[in-house]
Amino acid sequence: MDSFDSSQLTFPSGKVEPYLPEEQVVGLTSLLLSRGRSAGYGLYFSKTRIIGVRKRRVTIAFGIACAVPLTALLFYLQFVLRLSGPFYANSIFLFLPLISDQLMRRLSRTFPERIIRKNNPATTSELGSKIDFELRRVEISELSMKHAIWRRLSCQPGYLRITPKSGLEKQIEIKIHGIKQVQILRDIVVEFAARQPQVRALEC
Repeated sequence: MDSFDSSQLTFPSGKVEPYLPEEQVVGLTSLLLSRGRSAGYGLYFSKTRIIGVRKRRVTIAFGIACAVPLTALLFYLQFVLRLSGPFYANSIFLFLPLISDQLMRRLSRTFPERIIRKNNPATTSELGSKIDFELRRVEISELSMKHAIWRRLSCQPGYLRITPKSGLEKQIEIKIHGIKQVQILRDIVVEFAARQPQVRALEC
């Protein structure tokens, strides 16, 4: 891993930012972020902390968007199989997981995330009651990022790993399935890590 290059970042003061109940935040909610299996997660940064937010409505909306074409596909295949022989039927079922996976990936990239961004919060009080975790800068030991790798038929997701200083707390991993989302978060992480007190940040 290499350290992030934050040498060109300048800040008005080298003093430690005071922790305030109400702070401005930057970040994003995206279907291409996840913590666990559900698609859709929000990750936000203030000057003093990182906040993760679960987005159940986003997950439900994505599920509905995927269910309609997948159901249509299954009905179509059922109709085709009635008119075909067993060999043709077995061939279709062999390719069904690949077809479904590609359809899910295409939907995840074309789903209108602009609608989600319109409601992006600007302050900590606007994050709502669905906060999944909140870590102050002084509680973070390390931030590490890895880029998503797109192949022709698959994608290896990237991630942002947040390692707490306390050995009693588990490492937090946010999976990032989109290249654009990695770039956005990388810029935010670089700026966050360079503030005082600085947080070690690594990039794979």
